[in-house]
Amino acid sequence: MIRLIIILLVSSIPLLTKAQDTTKNLDKVIIKPQKKHGDYINDTIYQARIKKTKLDGMYIPKDLNDVFRELNKLMDDEAKKTFMAFSDEEVDLKTHRTMGLWLEHKWSLSEGSRLSEYFRKMRVPHYDYMIGIIITSYHRHLHGKNLKLKEQVLRFRKIWNKKQKEKANNMLQTGKIKNGLD
Repeated sequence: MIRLIIILLVSSIPLLTKAQDTTKNLDKVIIKPQKKHGDYINDTIYQARIKKTKLDGMYIPKDLNDVFRELNKLMDDEAKKTFMAFSDEEVDLKTHRTMGLWLEHKWSLSEGSRLSEYFRKMRVPHYDYMIGIIITSYHRHLHGKNLKLKEQVLRFRKIWNKKQKEKANNMLQTGKIKNGLD
C-alpha cells in the first residue's frame, strides 16, 4: 500500500491523505482539518455549551421530541396552519431561510448546543442539515406521519460526502494542492 500525504494550501490548511491499495487499485481520499491552537479553547467552550439547558436565556431542546414540544409552544395556531399547508417536499425549501435561521440562531446549532450535539452524535455533518431535519420532522409530526429520521440523516450524509468529494477533486484538478513530491 502506497501512502501519499498532500497538504492543501487553503486557509484552514487541512490535510488530504490519499491511500492507494495497489492490489485492488482502489483510491480513498480523506480530508481532515488540521488542529489550530484556538481549537483547543473552542473545544472547551463547546463542551461547556452542550451541557447547558439554556443559552443566552433561550431554552435549548435536547432531542426531536423536545423540539416538537418547544415549537408547539412557540408557534401560534396561524403560523402552524401556514407551516402545515406546505407539502412535505417543499416545507424545508420554503421555510429554511426564515424559520431555519431562527432555529440556528436561537438554538445555537452552528456554535454548539445540546441540540446540535444530539445531531452530531447521529453524524449529521452540518447545521444546515440539522435545520432541514428539524423542519421536515416537525412538519411530518404535525401531520402524524412517520418522521423517517434515519432516511433523512442518511440523505444529508450522502449529500455532504458528495460535496466533499467534489471539493477535493476540484482542488486536485485546479492545482491548488501540492503533493510534496515535486
